[in-house]
Amino acid sequence: MSATAIQTTFPNMWVPDSQKDEDYHKNAILAILGQTVANGYIPNLYTAMDKSMNFYNGDYDLSKKFDFLQKDYNGKSLPALWINFNKIRNKINLLEGEVAVQKLDVSCKTLNRDAVSRKMKKKAQIMAEKIMAMVMPQIDPTGELIQMKEPAFVPYSEEELELYMKSSYKEPIERTMDSILRYEVERDKYVQTRLAFWRDILIVGRAIGKHELRYGKPHIRRVDPRYVIADPYVFDDSFSTSAFIGEWRYAPVTEVCDTYGLTLQELNTIRYDQGSWLWGGYSQNGTNFLLPYITVNNQFMCLVFYAEWRDIRQVKAKVTVDQYGGEHVKILAKGEKGKLSDKEKEAGGKIEERNIETIRKATLVGSSIVKEWGEANNIVRDSVDNPVRAEYSYTIISPQYTNFRTVSKVEELSALQEFKDLIMYTVQQEMSSAGRKGFVYDLRYKPDNLQLQDVMYYLKTAGIAFTSSGQEGVPPAGNPFPTIDTGISNSINLYLNLANYIDMEIDKVSGINDARQGFQKGDALVGVSQMAVMQSSLITQPLNKAFEIFENELLQKYANYIKTIFPFLKDQYEPIVSEIGVDIMEVDEDVPLQDYGIFVKVNSDDIMNNRQKFEQLVSAAVQANSLSIAEAMVLLFNPDTKESVKKFLALTDRKMAQAQQSQEQQMMMQQQAVQQQILGDTEKQIQVDRARSENKGQLQMLREELKNRTMEQQTQLDMLKKEQEQNFNLILEALKEQKNQ
Repeated sequence: MSATAIQTTFPNMWVPDSQKDEDYHKNAILAILGQTVANGYIPNLYTAMDKSMNFYNGDYDLSKKFDFLQKDYNGKSLPALWINFNKIRNKINLLEGEVAVQKLDVSCKTLNRDAVSRKMKKKAQIMAEKIMAMVMPQIDPTGELIQMKEPAFVPYSEEELELYMKSSYKEPIERTMDSILRYEVERDKYVQTRLAFWRDILIVGRAIGKHELRYGKPHIRRVDPRYVIADPYVFDDSFSTSAFIGEWRYAPVTEVCDTYGLTLQELNTIRYDQGSWLWGGYSQNGTNFLLPYITVNNQFMCLVFYAEWRDIRQVKAKVTVDQYGGEHVKILAKGEKGKLSDKEKEAGGKIEERNIETIRKATLVGSSIVKEWGEANNIVRDSVDNPVRAEYSYTIISPQYTNFRTVSKVEELSALQEFKDLIMYTVQQEMSSAGRKGFVYDLRYKPDNLQLQDVMYYLKTAGIAFTSSGQEGVPPAGNPFPTIDTGISNSINLYLNLANYIDMEIDKVSGINDARQGFQKGDALVGVSQMAVMQSSLITQPLNKAFEIFENELLQKYANYIKTIFPFLKDQYEPIVSEIGVDIMEVDEDVPLQDYGIFVKVNSDDIMNNRQKFEQLVSAAVQANSLSIAEAMVLLFNPDTKESVKKFLALTDRKMAQAQQSQEQQMMMQQQAVQQQILGDTEKQIQVDRARSENKGQLQMLREELKNRTMEQQTQLDMLKKEQEQNFNLILEALKEQKNQ
């Protein structure tokens, strides 16, 4: 390395992959260090971040900076101690506490074209089920011909269906990734890592996380921003266009040998290259940066620099076109030819060579030894439909990144903290040099029979001083004991007032005023205190929004990272997925083929008032029997207040619609009852009329029958009369004959 100059040019990334050997990776990582040296970016950034870290911990020694104020003209130290009255840490801890009490809720959504298509079909299916449920009573009133399954959800309106699809409906794949992500967040103790990220933003103005495998499981590691090299020529706070990113540290030589297998010859090379190391620009303020090795407490510490950078790789890809005209690209593995079906060929599918972005890595040990070089493992890509862009394993946020740096809250407060420490040091000087209160005693008026010791004795014990005006013959004019005060002067009050002014300025800059800390004056109105809290929170709101963006990007990359290694870990996730009623064998092939959007929701203090009002409304609705307890629990346990309000309104509309529908059904039932009553009365009248008609016919028949019987009886009577007349005539004739005889 003795003849090595500063290298700032990257090797040609368009060369074939077969030529990207160890020298290629070595030249790339040396170019990263060379560009960092050339622009002097890291030393200045490291110094500012390290100073902010020390200010937060109260370890920053200002006594050397103000050494000229601590000595007199003879060079002797003044009677005062330099004390750091650290107020910055309390402010940062309060901001950290606000994030610590937030309730974190992580949800997952599939975003690729196939997932959107499936959800559109599900939406159409729900609408079809609703229409079928409305027309089935007319088609099959008895329900004996067609057996329909009860739908899981019947929307009242299209708006309610949109809300259901957006917030409530989840595919089995989404529920699978939800459960896995929540499990990993809990197992990995992400809550503590999250607070460390937020603390880094407040202290040094930058948070950096890295995805990696630890003991065979995915892990999010917090990276100290002071030891990270990143491309400063970026256009956003997330460093999304960064050409490279690296992490450096000094490790004991035993660890380096065990980890990277260095030989004795390589160690000697590192040691001999120290004197010829040409990057002297990294020596600033007595601190050396990126030297091949350093010695700490007689221990040999070797430089270990890991870097990632964007590169190009030639691949063979299978390109297909779906029914909506969307292009899907699948990268084929080495040696895989790939086949297209006739249907795919007709739709415009093809096999072609493509250049895609990839991430390459290398580890520089010492000055020129490169280890673990090659293409990065488990690369996260932005889309499964068009996997062109590759993502780093690092996720960065640097809020309000301007002019190649970010000013943190601690750095903003550091000058005020220095000024306050200086004021309090001056107050100590005033106190240490202060005397006491006394008075002047004119010995001319001391009685002759009293010694000076006697005068002091009576003054201390009885508080009485004796004078003798008759000795001189002239009584003293005015007060014979004029007082003097060599104690703490009024300048102390001025210094303390100035210190209070500095505290007020610290409150303004940090956004942490008395109201936000919970201190409220007795005569302060509630509205005034709430307004003070709300206005002060606006100062830190940009940092909160930046942290929200960072956290969403971090966990989204985390989910896609889990997706890439899912085939190797699916057996570990099977018990977790089975708890939500999903068979992992049904989704194991689909999980790596989706794009996941991760949405992090928190209940922050600035929306707690709205949350409390919403909870009061829900409680009132439960008391009024407008909501059931189960429905209220669903609303209250949703961390998103806006979404809960939408669900509450949709539920209220549904209740009103059901009540109106029930009322209409009652009116219809009443109308049907009246109609049935009318029909019943008509039928009864018909029956009566029918009975009357039938009775009339029977009566006529009876009359005819009676008439016939009467006629028959009359005929029989006539015949009987004729017979009687004939018999009577015969008897008369017999009597006449007998009489004649």
